[in-house]
Amino acid sequence: MHNSKVQHRAQRLAGVLLPVLLSAVVSSPALAGPAMEWVQKMSHAMRNLNYRGNFVYMHENQLESMQISHYRDAGGEKERLLSLNGEAREVIRDNQNLTCIWPSSRKVVVDASRKNSFSPIFIPEDIARLEKFYRMDLVGRDRVAGMDSVVVHIDPRDRYRYGMKFWINADNGLMMKSSLLDESGREVEQVMFTSLEVFDDPEPLKFDTMPPIGEDYTLLRYHSGDNVATLEVDNAWRLVDPPGGFWRESTLRRQVPGTRDFVQQMVYTDGLASLSIFIERHTSGSHKGSSSMGAVNAYIRILRDHSVTAIGEVPAITVKRVAESISYERE
Repeated sequence: MHNSKVQHRAQRLAGVLLPVLLSAVVSSPALAGPAMEWVQKMSHAMRNLNYRGNFVYMHENQLESMQISHYRDAGGEKERLLSLNGEAREVIRDNQNLTCIWPSSRKVVVDASRKNSFSPIFIPEDIARLEKFYRMDLVGRDRVAGMDSVVVHIDPRDRYRYGMKFWINADNGLMMKSSLLDESGREVEQVMFTSLEVFDDPEPLKFDTMPPIGEDYTLLRYHSGDNVATLEVDNAWRLVDPPGGFWRESTLRRQVPGTRDFVQQMVYTDGLASLSIFIERHTSGSHKGSSSMGAVNAYIRILRDHSVTAIGEVPAITVKRVAESISYERE
């Protein structure tokens, strides 16, 4: 399948089921203990400190400039992501909602909040669990945005996932830079802060989690608070043989706007890598086989008059295995 068709297909699926995915960073061996401690410190800092910074995101021969504001108060984490070049975009996340705003198309989409789902800044959570499938090594020190950083290399132990590399602020533990490396060790994505400021008081960072919008905006609300506007999933669709370490994080099913068709999405993760499986009625536009867009690989299989699409920032062998391991089994 041509890359343009894959991109169109991915964009259409993402419009039905937000958020889909996004990930980051790669590989080498040695002092697992200290390296893991630094990654744990980074994970804690990125989720608990109050900060604002500008960063660049390099992927698929494109360069995007973005700003992130993050704070934690009694109500939990809140985060705002702004695009500084290209199409204007704003994404706001709190503990319940993920709000995506596109001023050019006058559209606002509200969906269920999920960490690491809307930003190229990827932060792992269950660090200890990762050690079974990745090696973590300290590989040196560096300077990013004028700040001293410790460099940690995360190397996969098998061929089913990419590696990552983190530059971690030596003083406060914030992530300063990250790289995603493919199977050959080639850098395919990079996130790098150009400025980053920490605030003791979150007050200067606060923003409305649902900003006022004009009457000319279209509001598509998939989720509000604890009420998720989804349909009952078809549990007969199952992943029989996932790669080691991957577990099902979520499953949901929604109607395609303006049609009678439905798409079911299953998200699998190992805590670092993640992929989505989309199951929808097969149409003439669904072509089986593999495709790729930068670090993202996809594989489509036709099963029981349905298209099964596995897509994610993982090696091609992973999405193929996942798509071919989907079965339909009614109890």
